[in-house]
Amino acid sequence: MLVFLLVILGLALGLGYHAIATARSHSETVDGALRNYSSMAAWEFSRTARENLDRLLWRAFDDVPRGTRSRELPSPAVIAPQLQHTVRNLRCRCSELRDPLAYFRVNLADGSVVTLPDPIGASRLKPVTDALVSHQRSSGDVRFGVISVPPGDYSESPVLTAYSVVYDRSGTARAIFGFITTVSAYEELFGRWFNERPLLPPAIAGEGTNDSLLFMAVRTHDETPAFESSVAYPTTYVVRDSIGSDYAGLFVEASVRPDVANHLIIGGLPRSRLPLIFALLLLTLGVGAAALYQLRREHQLARLREDFVSGVSHELRTPLAQIRMFAELLDGGRLQSESERVRSMGVINREARRLTHLVENILRFSRSGRMSAGLRIERLDVDKTVREVIEAFGPLAVSQEVSIDARVEDGLTVRADRGAVSQMLLNLLDNAVKYGPRGQTITVNATRKGQQLQISVQDQGPGIPVHERQRIWQPYKRLTHNTKQNVAGTGIGLAVVDELVALHDGKVWVEDAAGGGARFTLELPGAETSVTEAPARPEATA
Repeated sequence: MLVFLLVILGLALGLGYHAIATARSHSETVDGALRNYSSMAAWEFSRTARENLDRLLWRAFDDVPRGTRSRELPSPAVIAPQLQHTVRNLRCRCSELRDPLAYFRVNLADGSVVTLPDPIGASRLKPVTDALVSHQRSSGDVRFGVISVPPGDYSESPVLTAYSVVYDRSGTARAIFGFITTVSAYEELFGRWFNERPLLPPAIAGEGTNDSLLFMAVRTHDETPAFESSVAYPTTYVVRDSIGSDYAGLFVEASVRPDVANHLIIGGLPRSRLPLIFALLLLTLGVGAAALYQLRREHQLARLREDFVSGVSHELRTPLAQIRMFAELLDGGRLQSESERVRSMGVINREARRLTHLVENILRFSRSGRMSAGLRIERLDVDKTVREVIEAFGPLAVSQEVSIDARVEDGLTVRADRGAVSQMLLNLLDNAVKYGPRGQTITVNATRKGQQLQISVQDQGPGIPVHERQRIWQPYKRLTHNTKQNVAGTGIGLAVVDELVALHDGKVWVEDAAGGGARFTLELPGAETSVTEAPARPEATA
């Protein structure tokens, strides 16, 4: 059994580990898939944004190269008409893009800066133009692009600077033309590009729109948002992708909506086996608990069996030894006087009665589940039945110098099984003699309470502790101080009483007696009085 429990424990631990591994694998599968889709969407949107920005800037700066063919560089105003025309063709309101904060031109030969409108001043735009020149020198052969610049005198918030680099015939950068806008100037364009075509393959996204599946944003290097999609989902699986080196400081941030993972992953998410594993784990633990309970129960039953066999053996051995000894004396003719022979016959008779009582108890208890079918309910004369039991029990009482005082109401009858009533009373008398002091007086009272017959047996022993008064009716249960004092007993006498009382729809209980000791009371239904009731009369019979 111990090996079985260890196997069960090992199986439970294995299932628990497998459950944790399965949950981790399931989570990693979901995370990996959603991060891949986020990365795919971010790359696709950054590519779309870069292509459209390239087209926008190429058209906006289309007139700049023609204007620089002369020795004198043209005014920055050359950009304005083409920019407005380009934005108008895009059918975009884009007021901030049509009317930028400023146009500028940087002469790379002498570093001079010209701005439009003039009041903004070249000195105020110096941080912008310096950043632009630095970017151009570090980027090499760059034609146009957009960079983000921190706020300054020219603006209270970060700005985006769109620029075009003009080269001479030798390929040397001659000038930089451009315009400055707020970061939000491109918001409407980014929103249109976000919605114009699916960012995830149709086989994955199905008929879902970008807005229903993704959260998308375009931010500057300092996290200033240039665009955010209208619906913001939890950003659990966030992926970033740069729009490109020509658009320094701008990057795309994409996140797939977490609750559509089962729809997005082809074939659906792997079904979690956690419920099944959890159920198996509970079943395993249940089996282990049942096995542990059974093991404990078997141990208790084995101990009860040992105690019962030990008690029965002791109960049988004593009367048998007495019967055998006096029978051998009688058989060998070693008893000379008639008084000795009479005394020996009395001992044999007494011990035989004790054996009969013990065997009856064991048989009654062994048939406890089938006793109801064997009951023969009849009208009993209570006085006669009680006196027959006391008479039969007399030899056992005499051996302990015990006297029995019986008090029974006249004419009292009850509907019950004669053998069962006798057995119950015998067991209570035996219990009183066994656990009471030598030479005590046992009082038996039989009275009628309404339609109930009450038979009480009162001893002069130590009594029953309150906390053990329910326990004594259970099979094989004996009082702790009795087991310590080696009082012989099988532990089934009171259990038989409880069974027989229940079969008669009655009840039995124990309480403290008025003069000390314990009083056991049987209550059986169906009591009647056949004559005029008279006060109970005391009568000792043993």
